[in-house]
Amino acid sequence: MQAYIESRRSEARVMLLGEAPSHRGCRFTGIAFCSETELVHKPELVARPKLTPTSHDAEAKPQRERSAAVIWSEIERVGRPFEIVLWNAFPWHPYRADGGDAASGPCGPSSNRKPRLGEVAEGRRAFDALLRCFTRKLEVFAVGKVAEDALARWGGVECAGYIRHPAQGGEKLFRSQFRSQVAARLRSVAV
Repeated sequence: MQAYIESRRSEARVMLLGEAPSHRGCRFTGIAFCSETELVHKPELVARPKLTPTSHDAEAKPQRERSAAVIWSEIERVGRPFEIVLWNAFPWHPYRADGGDAASGPCGPSSNRKPRLGEVAEGRRAFDALLRCFTRKLEVFAVGKVAEDALARWGGVECAGYIRHPAQGGEKLFRSQFRSQVAARLRSVAV
């Protein structure tokens, strides 16, 4: 995580704020919307120096997360990866601790659940600490309703725009909104 932040410290202009780490992505990398696939196949976009995946099969079969693939393909398309910071409103992996059946899916660290309001409130301190790491004030775009709601509840942080989360049928709209808001914003700012 430190190398990821250091790579962006002076170049970052925008933040994509998501919901929470996924069981196939950030849970392994520590970076929002980033799976081991990006560390292995797109290391030059993620950090300087290259980061090492953490799972025991990472080099042969890295963990892959679909939302991460969509987001990093758009970041790559923009061509200015170190101007974008990825973070989550609740930066710790929320999972189903008990229950679990055919209808609700698996439990434990290999599951995901929506973070509770109290958990998102806890994420504010980490968010504020992260913002202090950068030399510029970041424009924060909410990716999904949880992030949009977090920014509204936290107060004092302006939401630069709302972008549909790419999961569960949102990929096409995410790409369109990312291009019209984030990519357009980065193109309008002199390097």
